[in-house]
Amino acid sequence: MNLSHALKLSAYCLAILLASCQAAPPTPPSSLSLSSPSPTPSPSPVLASPVKSEAVKTFEKRLRGELIKKSGITVQTVSCPAQVDVTTKAPFSCQATVEGKTFTIAVNPKSNAKTDKNELRWNTQGVLVLPKLEQTIRQGIQQQFRLDVKTNCGGTVRIVQPGETFQCKVTDSRGQTRPVTVQVDDAQGNVTWRL
Repeated sequence: MNLSHALKLSAYCLAILLASCQAAPPTPPSSLSLSSPSPTPSPSPVLASPVKSEAVKTFEKRLRGELIKKSGITVQTVSCPAQVDVTTKAPFSCQATVEGKTFTIAVNPKSNAKTDKNELRWNTQGVLVLPKLEQTIRQGIQQQFRLDVKTNCGGTVRIVQPGETFQCKVTDSRGQTRPVTVQVDDAQGNVTWRL
């Protein structure tokens, strides 16, 4: 078998594989081409994300409502894992989004033996609600220095790490602005600030 015949036979076998076993063999090419055939795209498998149960969707709405009520901020979304059992007593985490920033909510369900109802216990991790921080700074300055000030920490939420420092601004009634240094003490959002 010569090289030309072997290449024609290989092309014929390849054509059979690509054509899913056609009844008649294709006619051999009149000239030998050394270029490889163009690859044909194959569809990528689409992985279906798990479908959330109505219980999970209802829980997400409840948690979002609680977060809005306690923080006073607008929460775009709360997303919990699709496979989580929201009736369990085991802790789990969800994600919340505010102003395009995503942070973790640690959920620790606990059954109340007196009422036999599950209580919703949760806390945020790695996020500061800036209007609450501004209020804390304003009240602290009022108590320590007897000054009324306006505070600005720049936005509604800030994603933080323990040990991180950043600046807020306070402005007194004469329009003088001073920086306030805020240090994040832990992942629960405890901070220390100084003027």
